[in-house]
Amino acid sequence: MSSGTTVPVDRALSPDDWPHPAERDYADAQARLADHYDVAAESRVTETDAVGRVHYLVGGDPDSDPVVLLHGVGTPAATWLPLFPALTHEYRVYAPDRPGLGLSAAPSYRNRDLRSFLVAYLLDLLDDLAVERPHVVGNSHGGLQSFLLAIDHDRVDRLQLVGAPGGVSRDLPLLFRLLTVRGLNRVLLWLLNRGDPVENARQSMQRVNVVEASAIPEVFYELLAAGQGLPGRGESQRSLATAQGSYGRAHPLFDIRNEITQIHRPTQFVWGTDDAFWSPGVGRPVAETMPDAQFHELPGHGHTPWLEPDDAAAELVREFLD
Repeated sequence: MSSGTTVPVDRALSPDDWPHPAERDYADAQARLADHYDVAAESRVTETDAVGRVHYLVGGDPDSDPVVLLHGVGTPAATWLPLFPALTHEYRVYAPDRPGLGLSAAPSYRNRDLRSFLVAYLLDLLDDLAVERPHVVGNSHGGLQSFLLAIDHDRVDRLQLVGAPGGVSRDLPLLFRLLTVRGLNRVLLWLLNRGDPVENARQSMQRVNVVEASAIPEVFYELLAAGQGLPGRGESQRSLATAQGSYGRAHPLFDIRNEITQIHRPTQFVWGTDDAFWSPGVGRPVAETMPDAQFHELPGHGHTPWLEPDDAAAELVREFLD
């Protein structure tokens, strides 16, 4: 695990508050990305029993209803910054870095009870924030975490899945199947990270997350590139990739469709037709069997649809929460 919290936990943080040069570089890129989107988001940390330091971005009126944004397996909390302007006028918005990404601690995921470990830090964070049942918006791996918060802990008010969520299929794209193989994932990640870090980030987003990578500002790719140098990140991410499956087959936790259909909270799926993980045809039957769920397809959108050039995903998120 990366070093514990050595930055203030009782105030907003600046890049200079971080002790490690790579953390300062990342925090600076994060601040520049927030400036690009004209977002007034604070960078804060809390200390959790589950993993130690958890970093999160927060914006909006403290007295408004809380919304928690949970990111995907390879993208940090700052990926949500383009969505903040659609929400912060009416909601208190929290976007935590999952441990192993961004400025949170970087634990090993090996030999863990994955079902409980994936949400333990979130439960600690919600308790620290005195937030009992927020609206939760999850993308990809964050979608799986969202389902678990609702199924196992009843800590969700309205539930929204933006981009194909984990939990609906054990089938994975080829690259992610290969990344479940211990040893091979080390070689693959080394190959994928050779060369210019910013260009690697651009290619990764184009390959997995978006259809129109040119719509994403350069500072976004600079942030992802800076994340590659964060202490402990590589080891933590490899351990998660290994824990999530075995030789190409995802962990059984990634197919909990029978449990998802029992969620009684208002739910909405927002799914791009060009999602790199699964087509809308995988998710629509799940939504149709849920007690209170809607399903929206976004033509020509990818796995992180709010990063595409138009505002269609942001409008659906806001309308559903309202």
